[in-house]
Amino acid sequence: MKLSRILLLFICFLKAASFLYADKLDDELFLLKVADAKRCGWDTVPAFRHRCKVEQGKALRAVLLDAGRQDSILHALYRESVERYSAKGWVKLEEIVRLLPQRATRNEVGQVCRQMDSVYVSLQGGMPFEIYLEQGCEAQWCPSVALLKEFSCRLDTMRKGTYTKPFLSPLGVHIIKLVDRKPAISYEEASPFLEIYLDRLGEKNPALNRSRYMQWQHGERKDVAVERCLTEVKNCMLAAWWDVRHPLPDVSDENELKHFFEANKKAYAWEFPHYKGAVVLCKDKKSASRIRKCLKKVPMEQMEEVFRMWQAEHPEVDAVIQVGLFQIGKNPYIDKLAFKCGEMPHDPRYPYAIVVGKRLKKGPENYTDVYGQVKKDFVRTFKMRQLEELRTRVGK
Repeated sequence: MKLSRILLLFICFLKAASFLYADKLDDELFLLKVADAKRCGWDTVPAFRHRCKVEQGKALRAVLLDAGRQDSILHALYRESVERYSAKGWVKLEEIVRLLPQRATRNEVGQVCRQMDSVYVSLQGGMPFEIYLEQGCEAQWCPSVALLKEFSCRLDTMRKGTYTKPFLSPLGVHIIKLVDRKPAISYEEASPFLEIYLDRLGEKNPALNRSRYMQWQHGERKDVAVERCLTEVKNCMLAAWWDVRHPLPDVSDENELKHFFEANKKAYAWEFPHYKGAVVLCKDKKSASRIRKCLKKVPMEQMEEVFRMWQAEHPEVDAVIQVGLFQIGKNPYIDKLAFKCGEMPHDPRYPYAIVVGKRLKKGPENYTDVYGQVKKDFVRTFKMRQLEELRTRVGK
């Protein structure tokens, strides 16, 4: 076997081992965080217990429901409902709404109507409809027959992309926009609504595994799947509570990362030399010379931006740039022009190439050269300290 292949296999082995070690560290940390949280009695706090029960209920959905049976039921509901609901087709709407209380006074109604009139005037003046939509509100398909008559009567005469004037309904004041319209929707589009319908049935949901559900309702712990689910949710919440009270360091703090890098600089030494800078491919020698002069004293982090600005001022110049840290043997232009080895590629479109930057033989100049690894190691070192403290605290 060639030496290069042996080296590649060895590197792959080291990467796999590092991932396994990281997983082992996180797993042990997780268990110790849970143990420490229990030692502090956080699992007995009423607020925690209430929230935990809510989250356990959500998680148990996957355990308490028979997935195969639910899928069959959803398909059956779709077949039954698609004909009934598709009588007048389906519409996708965007809605600007100001809700009103059920017993709104005349003054309250008038005030909201005036607000919506102002919105409508802005829309007529060119303001995008999306500006007034609630954050996270997405247009969804719904059957026309299921809409309030105040909506459906307006949709009959609307074209796609148009919107209504403000109008009143029993819910409030609305402006609706017709995004799209079609005779029927697919199963994939309908399934979220059908799942909501089944969820609202609660104990009457035909896909419910009643045996497991009754065990959970009565606090019995005979079923392994139910017990595992409840335990996992509780432990995850305890670990999350622990993390809130013991947050990780701020990895965006440049001074912290710089100090960590300087203290551990030897760990980031390179086995092979690198080139820090840019490769620029040009159409002619004169352009290459001008670009070299433009980038000569520019830090690597700013080279691409400076090049783009220069290119915008000189649109007649055809050139491309690649910026970064280049290990010897990884880029043929760098190998030939910076390290004087290998062969220069021939590109008919860009026959001239230049490199701008510096050779780094032993290792990175600063933490930004290996930012991702420094950040990862910084967090891992902090976690190791947490691990030792927790081992002492919980007696493990």
